Amino acid sequence: MLKLLSFFAVSYFGFKFLVTNTLGANGIFGNFIAESPWIVLSIYIFVITHITITCMSLSFHRYHTHKGVVLNKWIDYPMQTWLWMVTSMSKVDWVAVHIWHHAHSDQEKDPHSPVQNGLLHGLFLGVFDYTKAKSWPEIEKIKKTIPTNGYEKFIYNNSFTGPYFMSVFAIVLFGPTWGGVVALLNFMVSPVFAIGGVNAIAHWWGYRNHITTDNSRNIGYIFPLNFMVCGEMDHNNHHGHMRSCSFRHRWYEFDVGYMYIKMLQAVKLADIKNAYTPKTLKQEFSKKLTEFIESDEKFRKRCEELAQEMKISYQELMTRIEAYFRGEKVKMDNAVQEFMDEVRMKFKAHFRQLAYA
Repeated sequence: MLKLLSFFAVSYFGFKFLVTNTLGANGIFGNFIAESPWIVLSIYIFVITHITITCMSLSFHRYHTHKGVVLNKWIDYPMQTWLWMVTSMSKVDWVAVHIWHHAHSDQEKDPHSPVQNGLLHGLFLGVFDYTKAKSWPEIEKIKKTIPTNGYEKFIYNNSFTGPYFMSVFAIVLFGPTWGGVVALLNFMVSPVFAIGGVNAIAHWWGYRNHITTDNSRNIGYIFPLNFMVCGEMDHNNHHGHMRSCSFRHRWYEFDVGYMYIKMLQAVKLADIKNAYTPKTLKQEFSKKLTEFIESDEKFRKRCEELAQEMKISYQELMTRIEAYFRGEKVKMDNAVQEFMDEVRMKFKAHFRQLAYA
């Protein structure tokens, strides 16, 4: 590591001298930053974060780890290249660590859990946990099972070559000072927003749509942040249905990543394999509610009485109730409506008790 840092330091001062004496202190476009640094750099952080985390979410996460979508190589390879140049991350490392994370989510062996290590540790030191985890023997075994081609192996074996060239490019464009700032911001995107943000905050605070064995949460309602990280903040939805390439499970949630996938599918650059949607959630919710009625002696008996009053069979009434909870237009009299409201309230209370246990 010391040799690597020394190499970067020598390279920086060498390019600083070269660029300053040829292109000037601010490089080609550095004057734009110098005039309004806070505004320009704020916009840059927003844009670069969205591009980088979108590549990570679509390529590493939804495609290579969970296989909810298959991306065309002409989309996937540029995304992997971008991630390599901006973050130094490779598909092999990222996928292996993430598979391990799901297998041990919020347990003692989870490399980046705020439940185990605390929120502040996850936010600011989670990147070091990720770096350590890459070399764990168990994760090394997972790496051997991940299919890779020659280019992906090159990225894996030359992780810091990408950021080196990206930093040189930044210095040429913006000069030694602002180029160095830009290079540092590039390298901080993943530690702050992916490892720190998603894996820390979204395992600490928020609401839950699904009962899972971990502490995953949804905080997609913080819209600017969720947009920046490509919909990844609806994290409980992902942990509840890992193979789904859609993280939007309720009508009021928004997953810009899935929107991009649908756009790529429209031009035949993506093939959706599994997508859990608000419609799927309604169907699942409807089925669970009817099962809840049948498992509760009081509710079952009340349902039988209502069926008799309506002069229909118990099974027919249950079919209507299930269809109603799915969102279909089914006429119900006031007595049945009141009964369903009571069932829904008790079910939600029961769900909350399980979800937050």
